[in-house]
Amino acid sequence: MKAKEIFEKLLSDSYEVLENTCDGLIAGDEDKEVKKIGTCFKLTAELICAAKEGGVDMIITHEPTFSHGDLRENAFPVDLKKWALLDESGITVYRFHDHAHHRETDYIHAGFIKALDLKIKHKYPPESLGVRRYELDEEITTAQLAKRTADVLGIEFVRVVGRSDHPVKTVCLGLGGVGFDQINKLFDPGCDLFITGEVGEVCVAEYLRDACFFGEEKSLLVLGHYSSEFSGMKLLAEDMNKTFGNTVFLDGKEVYYRI
Repeated sequence: MKAKEIFEKLLSDSYEVLENTCDGLIAGDEDKEVKKIGTCFKLTAELICAAKEGGVDMIITHEPTFSHGDLRENAFPVDLKKWALLDESGITVYRFHDHAHHRETDYIHAGFIKALDLKIKHKYPPESLGVRRYELDEEITTAQLAKRTADVLGIEFVRVVGRSDHPVKTVCLGLGGVGFDQINKLFDPGCDLFITGEVGEVCVAEYLRDACFFGEEKSLLVLGHYSSEFSGMKLLAEDMNKTFGNTVFLDGKEVYYRI
């Protein structure tokens, strides 16, 4: 099957195919006959080399491959080196971000929920792209959920803001990166915990700390952008392997490491 046919199949499962989107062909030949597919959170230089060595000829990435809007024009020096590496590899690359979220079952959320074995009683309509609330079948404290997340996803340091001992019944997932408008959903009635990858500390995390000082029983888990979203792209690899065969997840690991 050709690369463009595989990608079109991914888009077909969305609510609709978006006109204004970052998703689409990033590099390579869309007419390439694909024998092996790789998915990843972000296509790093190391993963390009690993994919080539592993015989991968098409990659679906969630986040941008380059720092300047995935464009060659006015690319930064390091990105030019990465473009050359990708050109030499011959791999076809597509980005699958907006449409991964723009589905009845958000791929990134589904992978996270599956990895943590969260039992969902009810899911609310999406708040915005990639932000949605879920009612859990059983209550759990923020501290317990933070520990489970760290253990299951292999996170060295889960950051917690607000209350850690209060019972959580409704969780809002804004995996990846979010701002104040999204986090403010935490203060809607019936929302106990917001989980994200990264967020501004001064204008968001400190706001929540002050809110708890004034009596709010709310909490925030900050996991790191990679750690919050990679499970979704791992799930995508599993599903694509069932549909197209010969699909693997390319694990780029967390960008930070402890000394």
